[in-house]
Amino acid sequence: MSRRLLILGAGGHGRAVADLAGACGFTVAGFTDRPGADPRVLGNDDDLPALARSASIDAGVIGLGNSALRRRGELFDRLRESGLPIPILAHPRATLSSSVRVGLGSVVFPAVVLGAGTTVGENVVIYSGAIIEHDCRIADHVYISPGVVLSGAVVLEVGAFVGAGAVILPGMTIGKHAIVGAGAVVLADVRTGETVAGVPARPRGSSR
Repeated sequence: MSRRLLILGAGGHGRAVADLAGACGFTVAGFTDRPGADPRVLGNDDDLPALARSASIDAGVIGLGNSALRRRGELFDRLRESGLPIPILAHPRATLSSSVRVGLGSVVFPAVVLGAGTTVGENVVIYSGAIIEHDCRIADHVYISPGVVLSGAVVLEVGAFVGAGAVILPGMTIGKHAIVGAGAVVLADVRTGETVAGVPARPRGSSR
């Protein structure tokens, strides 16, 4: 029998996670969100402890997207405290090297490639078509958008966000809660909390 999954967040990303969960053999038991967000909403985030005790729910995962980057980490901590098991969701059409390690609560969408020696932390989002080459280190709560390329030995620190189609050259480090804009080409390290964009990527507002 398939395991019944609670998804925290019923927006667009939450629905994408629901589709991914189905491909991974789960049944979506419902969502937490505001009333009316989806007919399958079972309550809000404050109802999580009670929902975790429900016999109709076997596991939980975060369904908040890139509009709530800081909130994703906070809610993951609450999910862990609830005692619900937290699965890893990796689509059957993603390609993961046998030496890749992926943390709890991370979601890996179709056509993703994870190269040899790469480590992925907890509660990480890796969207469709991202290519993450060998020996990358991706910390907890990172969000990687569709079509991103990490060109080997890249480090993404806690809570970093990489926009669609961005390319990060080998050996670069993207700091905690930094933002790399869509389509950027990153040729240098990005500091903690910094936002960069463009080709080559420069800090927002910089004339360099």
